[in-house]
Amino acid sequence: MHPVTRLHFATLAALAICPAGAIAASAPHVGTWKMNPAESLNMADPGGSQTTVIRRHDTVLDYTWTGISADGKTDTFSFSGPVDGKEKLLPGGDGLRGAMVRTPEGVIEGKLKFKDGSSEDKYCILSAPKKLTCFATFIDAAGKQSLYKEVFDKM
Repeated sequence: MHPVTRLHFATLAALAICPAGAIAASAPHVGTWKMNPAESLNMADPGGSQTTVIRRHDTVLDYTWTGISADGKTDTFSFSGPVDGKEKLLPGGDGLRGAMVRTPEGVIEGKLKFKDGSSEDKYCILSAPKKLTCFATFIDAAGKQSLYKEVFDKM
């Protein structure tokens, strides 16, 4: 899978995460977010860029992600679906399955399973009013685990 393609599915998990109280209060996650490469660590395509527009983030996640890889390839992916903890086939994902699971603390965990056997678990928190910080564990098809941090700034 192309690094940017993997990133757009990772972003699906990233955008599903925010404390439940914040969702009800003012939906601070709704808007346009741009990846901050200077603060992001161990990214699959460190030379690439990502922009995400979140339209809804409550019981439904509705967003469009656009990524440009270091080699100039552009990918766009849109998703709109419930945050219900049920694993389902995700659109445009070449066999990608995923679930958004609300934790007892009110944070949503994105759980992705790729066709090749790799998987990813991701949590994101609003670390400042205009900063979304995501932490993820990616396990490749051979079982090798890697961790990364992805930071988005609200535009």
